[in-house]
Amino acid sequence: MSTETPETKNPYQLRREAINRAIKAWQEHGDGDAMTLEDALMDEKFVVLPRSTGHGKWIVTVDGQPAARPGKDRPAGPVDAEEAAEMFLTLTGSDYYNECQVTVRPASPDELVASVWDHITGGAA
Repeated sequence: MSTETPETKNPYQLRREAINRAIKAWQEHGDGDAMTLEDALMDEKFVVLPRSTGHGKWIVTVDGQPAARPGKDRPAGPVDAEEAAEMFLTLTGSDYYNECQVTVRPASPDELVASVWDHITGGAA
């Protein structure tokens, strides 16, 4: 019976290794363009998002209009990264013919203030 325990790596080390693999694949097989790098990162289960605002909230839009959460009728305001990813995947997955442009972008300070105001007042102007 062995007394040695397998080495466990922390999540940051695993992420660095995955990024290194993606960059190596991009350098070996790609033509040096950004789309090839993004594809290599996606192969390692990374999705490139714009840099978050200081508040870490995102706006999901469909053809420039605020998107609703799955199963809801009312457009969603600023959401966290996990919910934005879920909304993106749900919306793009249900768009069989790729007719809609789904966008995830950082929420602006004005959108954050407006969402807090809507929450406090119940959406009344």
